[in-house]
Amino acid sequence: MIKRPGLPRKTPEEVAPEVRVFLIRLHRRRKRFRKADQKHLCTVRQRVAEAVSAGIGPEEVAKICGYAPKTIDKWLAKHRDPVQEVEIDAARERLSGLRAQRSKLKAEEMLISARARSVIRKAMRAQLDAPEFVELTGYQRATVERWFASTRRVLSQAHRRREIASVRRGKANRPPQELSPVEYDQWLVEQDMRRKTLFRKYELQPKRRRFRRRDRLQQPLRERWMPHGE
Repeated sequence: MIKRPGLPRKTPEEVAPEVRVFLIRLHRRRKRFRKADQKHLCTVRQRVAEAVSAGIGPEEVAKICGYAPKTIDKWLAKHRDPVQEVEIDAARERLSGLRAQRSKLKAEEMLISARARSVIRKAMRAQLDAPEFVELTGYQRATVERWFASTRRVLSQAHRRREIASVRRGKANRPPQELSPVEYDQWLVEQDMRRKTLFRKYELQPKRRRFRRRDRLQQPLRERWMPHGE
């Protein structure tokens, strides 16, 4: 088990070495996994040839192993090694065991990728860009750039929601203390301009305040029933 880097109270300078060490260890683990996967693939090709030689059809072999029939046909066409004679039941049992092992390897690969993606935010906080991430982990650059873009999009959307909610609530925009009337008027205008600029930035419409019956009842009687224009 590889320990994940960083604690919430650590600075980016303290987290950066831990992130690099974590990625290097993850790369080593990924190399070991790829070697095991290659070894498993060679075993699968040998077992497929043995099963076909025992009398099992290629389509049935593909169904038991979980591979595509075209892949099985390609393996059989390229196979040149001697084949050991086995019984049909033994061949089916071996193929079933290989399918279970393949599922286990897939789960291991997904776990490694998930651990690599789990430190994207810490890498961004420590100013590790995509090329350095590729160099440390061995993943393809297109894959890493897609991970960075996805994380950046999620963070940007979260920041947008918080900013809009803050402006709509108005809790973060309270006026400073001890303002003169002129300064208070200036502060009101600036806050209104900031609100309109933010909504224009995200192409939103500000919520209009509903005219409630309670507000109407609080008006003077003369203004409440005075016709417009008088």
